[in-house]
Amino acid sequence: MKTTKIIVSILLLMLVFTCAVFAGGDDEKKGKGVASDIDYDSLSWDELYELAKQETGVIKVYATTTDASSAIRRFKTAFPELKDKIEYISCDNDTVAAKIEMECDTGNVNADVMQVKDNSGEIYHELVLYDYISIYRPEVITKHIDPSLLEFGLPLYATFNPWYYNTKMYPNGAPIKSWWDIVQGYDPETGSYVGKDGVNHQFWTIFTKDITGPSYASLWCQLIIDADLLEKQYEAQYGKKLEYTYTSKLKNVPGIMELPENNAGVELFYRFTQMKMTELNDGDGVVDAVDQSINGPTLGLTSASKLDNADMGMNIAWVIGLEPYTAFKACSYSYIVNGTDNPAGARLYIMYCMGGEDGKSGCYTAFDKRGTWSVRDDVTFEKNGKTVDEVKLTEPDFDKIYDTYPNVTAYWKYWRSLAK
Repeated sequence: MKTTKIIVSILLLMLVFTCAVFAGGDDEKKGKGVASDIDYDSLSWDELYELAKQETGVIKVYATTTDASSAIRRFKTAFPELKDKIEYISCDNDTVAAKIEMECDTGNVNADVMQVKDNSGEIYHELVLYDYISIYRPEVITKHIDPSLLEFGLPLYATFNPWYYNTKMYPNGAPIKSWWDIVQGYDPETGSYVGKDGVNHQFWTIFTKDITGPSYASLWCQLIIDADLLEKQYEAQYGKKLEYTYTSKLKNVPGIMELPENNAGVELFYRFTQMKMTELNDGDGVVDAVDQSINGPTLGLTSASKLDNADMGMNIAWVIGLEPYTAFKACSYSYIVNGTDNPAGARLYIMYCMGGEDGKSGCYTAFDKRGTWSVRDDVTFEKNGKTVDEVKLTEPDFDKIYDTYPNVTAYWKYWRSLAK
């Protein structure tokens, strides 16, 4: 993924050099890392506040969650001397990374804080490792967070991307034991859902968000990584060896699109690509389709937060307890944008979002809603209704997901073109 972005960055830099002939000034933020002798990770809430009051800029928060807007309103009340020095800027999860890169590469850094999900490892591998943003790890907060969650950033909360089913049609729970049940009706002999009798035997009607998006392609990446678990589950569930039917459909091109042979995750992914399905841009549309279930048994894949539609009367619920797991634990992270002229204020805002030292002093509860879990061991979110163990989540391997992601998106497009 980085190669394409490097080419874009070169073009942007050429533009900057051209513009430099006509533009000048010393007031622009320079972008990228600025050395500091201050150990911000060890500073307390009060110490950050005192430093923030001396800063003259406006703290710009680029966030992909609207909950950040609520957090900022509370922040202004808690720190009245900063009430006119912080601003929420709504961003799209698919474009915010490119926006940050462009600002830094052109020397016009506008953002101070970025709050975003990193399901594919893209944010860490392409922004953190390339010095566009930095990970803030306040000691008073991180002592309450599992160290495994801190490797790729400071997690704000955990969530996941589940399948939804119709609770009116299945009041006792979805009749799904594993991921293999989702692709029920696939015929290995024909390599599709259309049998020799010419009839389509696909059981589930499928609605989903764009599978090439980071939140969903990364889930398939993790399933491919955990191929051994899927193969064992298939044999345990059906009492026979898994038959690989996708091998003849591989068109591996080194460096562009490559997937391994005899991989149960890839076989599951191939069978999924051959299903009749509808991709929607809006997650609310996905759960609405599940609620209506016009064409019979229906499943929808979208974010966990869409369960709040059930409070408005929709007959929907998460599919949970899948084998070998339902999904992976996806976190929303907070980062410091390198080049910020509000280093203390930006960190104070993040600490406030995390609830301060005791978890209660800030606005951590602003992120307590359907589909989220606290990442702090001293704070429990009350509105989720399910524990991580009940849902059955696994930990993501972001390094491997990042390497697999381009291949999954490329094969998705190719194999979908083959679907009958």
